Amino acid sequence: MESRNKEIIQNLYATVFNNKEFDKLSEFISAEYSNTLNKRGVRGFQELIFELLKAFPNARWEIIDMIAENNKVIVKHKFSGTQRNVFQNILPTNKTVSVDGITTYELYNSKIINSGVQTDRLSFFQQLGVLPPVIPDTNRVSKTKDAISLIDKFTIPKDSIEEFLKQMEYNKNIIKLLSGYIGGQLFKKYDIEGGLTIITVAFWENKDKLDEAKTFMQNEFKKIRFNPIEFYERLNIKMERGQYHFIGE
Repeated sequence: MESRNKEIIQNLYATVFNNKEFDKLSEFISAEYSNTLNKRGVRGFQELIFELLKAFPNARWEIIDMIAENNKVIVKHKFSGTQRNVFQNILPTNKTVSVDGITTYELYNSKIINSGVQTDRLSFFQQLGVLPPVIPDTNRVSKTKDAISLIDKFTIPKDSIEEFLKQMEYNKNIIKLLSGYIGGQLFKKYDIEGGLTIITVAFWENKDKLDEAKTFMQNEFKKIRFNPIEFYERLNIKMERGQYHFIGE
């Protein structure tokens, strides 16, 4: 079964993704298909590809590695293409991107019933010029009397730690590139049941820069269809947040 499933995914990339034979998509995708973006059926799967192809008409996917276990296939792939049209409110840049991604497919009766993808969105935005390509030297930014810190406290159940840390790393990689960010600190403590408490401190030049960062992250979350409130509720994570003025070391 595992060998057969790998062959199905290889054919999906060759036939649909790269040869654009979308009339054959129903041969690979189950009518019961669903994913984390609430897309369903063959049409739902097709929408995701069409969104990319509309913006990147010459898009290509290259399979780098593939692992199959039971009814799941995990694919490491490289996406490349040139942005010719609007993509997630980003005007055409005519720049070519090449980013790695990992997609997990779940199959039933030789058809895909579920999939989830993770891509290097930080590199993607950097290559499009939306984000700076180099992390700024935060040591050159002095802490002034207007400096402000955003302090968050997260209480995370044991079973939610892995998913939370993955999302936190994604957020951190974007935030540290934003204008006005000075630096940050992280504190953590495990409880006797294996749960985790994390406190993050992010320093900003002033309140205006912090507000700009909040707006940017809200727009970023909309693009990737991520709802923080739903995320915390689903994982049973408790969050406390406060803003404090920096007064010195």
